[in-house]
Parts: sequence; structure tokens; C-alpha cells
Amino acid sequence: MSYFFKMAENKDEIKLSQLFRSKIFRNSCTFCDSDELDKKCTHFLIFDKLNSNKLVCVFRVYIMFNFNQIKNSYSYQFYKLNNLKKIKEPMLELGRFCIDPNYKDPKIIMTAWFAIRNLIEKNHIKFLFGCSSFFGTSIERYLDCFKFLKCKYIAPKKLIPYVKAPKVFKFDKLINLNNFCLMKVQKTLPPLLSSYLKLGGWVSDHVVIDHDLQTIHVFTGLEIKNIPDNRLRFLKSFNFN
Repeated sequence: MSYFFKMAENKDEIKLSQLFRSKIFRNSCTFCDSDELDKKCTHFLIFDKLNSNKLVCVFRVYIMFNFNQIKNSYSYQFYKLNNLKKIKEPMLELGRFCIDPNYKDPKIIMTAWFAIRNLIEKNHIKFLFGCSSFFGTSIERYLDCFKFLKCKYIAPKKLIPYVKAPKVFKFDKLINLNNFCLMKVQKTLPPLLSSYLKLGGWVSDHVVIDHDLQTIHVFTGLEIKNIPDNRLRFLKSFNFN
């Protein structure tokens, strides 16, 4: 395996992650993308050891043991998450996930999921969630993706998040739902969101337009019990030697 991950162990490594996020999300090599949640999170960095240990991906995780902690989550700013009160077990928010755009290797996301799986087991996580981002703020560009999601992957009613953000696009505005191009979906669906769905994940019934990061994002949830056994075994057997 050409990639390896590590948890940030000091302020310098956290700052390295923040600078990488800024380069990807804000197209800036000088601005440091940071917020208050960073202090509560565990930060991960993924490197390419075949390319001089180049940093190729970062993300952060926020572990919660009760619903009150959800109010500190990134997603809580944009979605009404009252339905998550029904989940009594520990939860994990995956955030600020970004990959060097020059890297298209799916093994990077596999490496990230391996790291996350370890946290899931260690902390007895039962529910994982986050905001999956589409780059840019053009609704038209991703209509095929939204139709695809509306048809197949909307959250169960018992857990669905409701509208909170001021600027959203609701999927009930979509017409001709079955008229989408699957090839276009496969090309434009964010890799992280695609991996969520393959693991049994679902999405909100609307997207949020985030002008701060110049993205559109959809709330994404994954009940750990719904991950197929064969995918769990695959992640566990991932070889980093």
C-alpha cells in the first residue's frame, strides 16, 4: 500500500492539516482554515509514501457520547438534527474531508475508512454523519446527482434532518426524477459521498448552499449496523505494509 495515515499529535500537524484544507476548499496557500470545533476533534493526515510522503488527504472526526454534544458539531449549524435524539449510543462526525485534486486513487478513501473503522470499534460508535460537499455552488451542475439521491438514498423518516440553513435547494423541487444520466452521476458524485452510499448511508432531502467554502453540501448519515459484513471485513483486512 502506497498510503499511510496518522493522527495529528501536535499543533504543527494540526496546522498542516488546516493549511491543506485551505488550499483545497479556499484555493489559498496562506490562509489557515480553522474553527472552534478543531479543538474538540481528532485530526487525520494521509500521506503518499511513494511520493516523498506527500500529504494527499486530511479529515477530522468529532466523537459524541450524548445528544447535547451534537450542538457543537459542524453539521448542527446547517441542519435541524432533533431526530438524532433517538440515537442513544456514541456518534461520530466526519468533517473537513478533502483530497489533493491531482489524486484520483480510490485507495485514499479506503485508507481513511480504515482509520475511521478503528475509531468506530474503539469507541463503540453506532452512528456516523457529516456534510458531503460538492465543489462550487451551481445547483444545475449537479441535478443528475440530486435526482439519483432522491430516488434511492433519502434518509429514513425517523432520522431525517430538517431545513435550518437560510440557503437550500429542496429535492422536492426536482422534476422528471427518473430522467438522469447515470454516467454523469458517477462522474460528478463526490467520492466520499459515493463511499458513504456503498456502505449503506443515506442523505438529507435537501442540500445547503455554503458560500463561505463555495460548496454545496448534503447531510449524510450511516448507521453502523447497516454496513454490509463483507465491506467491514474488507476494511479490516486492509494491508498497510
